[in-house]
Amino acid sequence: MSAISDDCMYKECDGTGLIFVKDHEEKREFMRECKCKAVKQIERKLKSAQIPEEFKKANINSFKIDIYQTPQAKKVAETAKIVTVNFVKNFKEMMNQGKGLYFYSKIKGSGKTRLAASVLNAVVKTSDKLDKPLRFYYTSTSDLLEEIKKTFNSDSKVKSEQILEAVKTADLLVLDDIGVEKVTDWVEETFTRVLDYRLQNKKVTIFTSNLTIEQLDMKYQQGRVSSRIEKMSFPVAMPEESIRKKLARSENEDLQELLYKR
Repeated sequence: MSAISDDCMYKECDGTGLIFVKDHEEKREFMRECKCKAVKQIERKLKSAQIPEEFKKANINSFKIDIYQTPQAKKVAETAKIVTVNFVKNFKEMMNQGKGLYFYSKIKGSGKTRLAASVLNAVVKTSDKLDKPLRFYYTSTSDLLEEIKKTFNSDSKVKSEQILEAVKTADLLVLDDIGVEKVTDWVEETFTRVLDYRLQNKKVTIFTSNLTIEQLDMKYQQGRVSSRIEKMSFPVAMPEESIRKKLARSENEDLQELLYKR
């Protein structure tokens, strides 16, 4: 029998995800999967998706409606939550149509990124029920452009096409904060290439932005970005109210007992 290892969070296997079983009644020996194997597979997918540490545990169920103050904001948040729940439930159909979501509100810290990451986490955790293995990718537009620019250095070991290929071909991509970057002809052309590929190949994309899809034309003046995003995604309004500071205060209140303990 294999030794139990701390690498197994359930303390049932040696960390390989397999448990040696000896059936004395049937006089046979075999291996069965440990529960930790599925958990580790999800962790690997989340790591490869490059989800920020802050949002790795974000989930739709814990998206709080009552943290918003006004009745209007709560109503908008509730609708957004309903849309995301149904999106995850019907993800296979969303893949067939190549349809994603476009979370928008002009207020920073309104919960757009948190909810987008929650959708990604939910799909990662249920993706084993789909017909094929999926690849996931999370990036902000600013970080993506910065990573591409780094490849222009002569000593870079990564080529820009490698980054673009990963973004273009991911089965589910979260593109955070589109519209905040300084737009040049190169930036618009880069995003158009990415969106073109994803549109033509029905790849699911989740966007977040401080702008409506129509307002993207103010940034991307050739109109090619907004027209593609409109085709690729379903718009989801988020409350025009910031909850970032409220969440920070709530988290600090939870820590008071620990930090003030004598």
